[in-house]
Amino acid sequence: MATEYSTRALATFAAAWLCACPQSGGSGENAIDGTFRYLTTDNLNGEDDDPAAVLDANGTIHLVWFSDRDGTKDLYYVHSTAIDLDQASIAWTQPIQITHLDPLSYPPPTRGDNYPALLVDADGTIHVAWHRWNLANECHIHYLKCDGTPSGWVSAVEVPVTSGQNFDRFPHLVRLAPDDLRIYFGSSTRVFPGVNDVVMAKSSDQGATWDTPLPVPSLQASTEHTQFPTVVMLAPSRFAATLDRWQVGATGDALDPTTDVFYAESSDAEHWTVDQVTHQPLDDVHDFVPAPFFDHQNRLHLAWSTTGLGDPAADIVSVLASERALYPAKARLLSPDVGRTDHSPRVLPVTVRGLAVYVMVWVRIVNAPHNQVGYRIFSKL
Repeated sequence: MATEYSTRALATFAAAWLCACPQSGGSGENAIDGTFRYLTTDNLNGEDDDPAAVLDANGTIHLVWFSDRDGTKDLYYVHSTAIDLDQASIAWTQPIQITHLDPLSYPPPTRGDNYPALLVDADGTIHVAWHRWNLANECHIHYLKCDGTPSGWVSAVEVPVTSGQNFDRFPHLVRLAPDDLRIYFGSSTRVFPGVNDVVMAKSSDQGATWDTPLPVPSLQASTEHTQFPTVVMLAPSRFAATLDRWQVGATGDALDPTTDVFYAESSDAEHWTVDQVTHQPLDDVHDFVPAPFFDHQNRLHLAWSTTGLGDPAADIVSVLASERALYPAKARLLSPDVGRTDHSPRVLPVTVRGLAVYVMVWVRIVNAPHNQVGYRIFSKL
């Protein structure tokens, strides 16, 4: 979550629905159950947040996040160079700063670059989208692409996807075809003023230009905010999406206790059927920042952060998309550490020396109120 959402709110989550839940961790001689490791340790008294992580065709993990280590919120990039299963650790390149904002023009903790989305094509081209919050209280979606080299990041050209008096946030990148690159995002100014709804911008020229954003009515709800749209392709002409919703009129924005996770499917990525995954009688459990991921059997899972499984600080939970109607009975905790706030998971299926494992990148508040990006390696969901 971007730090415009108060970390104090995270620390004061109220627990509900206490229930037992199996923890992750494998069994047998090849089991891997690594612990949380920091991505970097040179900004522990600052904010490192909003990680986006993807796996390329060669098994390399690419990661972009925001950090305020230079005085404001800019984006940084690393990729993996080696994975050590014996130590359950990953070697990363040195961070490369890929946006460079003036702290006076974009003062933290809210203004600056937030919530990057990441996509890597088969040819190695890296696409990044994010939202930039300015002093005029506008949020705009920006985009760039490069080959991932230090010189490539230096020469990358930022393309404004949205502009004007809009509040556009939380983008997600997905490629549906060679000439169909899309950014789904949430906006509180384009459909009903003051209500977050899902909007989509499309590029048919590899991100050089973007069409005028259009609402996605079938992902909207008249009585609730809808945000954090994430779209994946299940098969040709079959798509899935995850969403977060919370009540219109609630005061906590995306950290409001009325947040719930929703799942949607579509045959064209424009017309969707939506169903609710999380339900609480009092609607007072935080379920936020859902993200889909595939396991090694190519089954779709949903992962998100919740205060509903016994930890008032919030843990990462997952459930098979096919078993979402059985949540929380079929839930699995991926970051069981009572008392520490965990959020914004990205789970990747990785094969190392023939062993199928998972790498989860997420945010943990270790030294409150500071958010820190970290990861762990494990072999059982």
